Amino acid sequence: MSQLRVLNHPPRGLFNTPARELAQVLGGPTLIYVQGDQNPPLFISTLLHGNETSGWQALCEVLGNGARLPRSVLLFLGNLDAAAQGVRSLPGQMDFNRIWRGANEHQPMVDELLQRLAQQPLFAALDIHNNTGRNPHYSVVTEITPQTSGLAYLFSDKAVWVEEPDSVLTRAVQHLCPATTVEVGPVDDPQSTVRTADLLQRYVELHEVPEEPPENLTLHRALARVHVVDGVAFDFADEMDEARLRDDDLVLTAGMEAVNFHAVAEGTEFGFTRKPLHQTLQVLDAAHRDVTAQFLEEVHGDVSLCRAVVPAMYTTDRDVIRQDCLCYFMEEIESPIDGGT
Repeated sequence: MSQLRVLNHPPRGLFNTPARELAQVLGGPTLIYVQGDQNPPLFISTLLHGNETSGWQALCEVLGNGARLPRSVLLFLGNLDAAAQGVRSLPGQMDFNRIWRGANEHQPMVDELLQRLAQQPLFAALDIHNNTGRNPHYSVVTEITPQTSGLAYLFSDKAVWVEEPDSVLTRAVQHLCPATTVEVGPVDDPQSTVRTADLLQRYVELHEVPEEPPENLTLHRALARVHVVDGVAFDFADEMDEARLRDDDLVLTAGMEAVNFHAVAEGTEFGFTRKPLHQTLQVLDAAHRDVTAQFLEEVHGDVSLCRAVVPAMYTTDRDVIRQDCLCYFMEEIESPIDGGT
């Protein structure tokens, strides 16, 4: 069970500490106030996934350079135990970006953090993640407003509106202030840190939350998440003929990762299954309903798309697939949803 540590200022040398050593210094999930010239503070969260370290590296550059910040920051450092092991989450541990709604093992920490955030004004909220799979830089929003669009546009002209999962931190704080998530690229790409540091500097220098017409973004809506069924042996292949020769229950199309954020036509090959489709792949919509038949079809083991989609976050990282999902299926939105959310 996680407990929240609360610090009124950063410990000496904190911003010289590698992500793997933060658990030794802080002990666990920690909320840190960093004084700046302007208030209310900007809420920043990172390391919800322990192996996504570009956000922390960028924070060390921006908050640890010795200069006084233009705006105060409330900094939340999440899954430090996983960061110590260099993994997304520890075995058997809930994903730290799936714990912010509904009862779970981290409830005392979740409740205290959300209560503390609700007790004071916040300027805006920013949650920083690295990408899984090859994707362009993009933001994730859980509501569509001129202010969330403005924050997203500071990072990229590409954004994804998501309703599910509904237990992410950005959704939990969206009623407190404009909030967005940024997906900053692969952790092994140095440009991920450079681009994140640039974004952080621009955020802390803001005098007011910018507004941007949502139609100025290339905006996608997440329709569904694709999951490999628990216990299924799976692999990847570049060609369907190669897939049919494998012994795994499920062989997925490796090339799909290259078309993240690109429209993919109905009939496109998605993989090969040796079991009935419902025993190897499951597609869930925002209401957690099984909608596999709306997106995938299987003929003699060959699995293909039965409608055009835009894949995102398609990954060949087996740990991420087991702990989260294989990918999202999206569609581009031509105009904002009526009602603003």
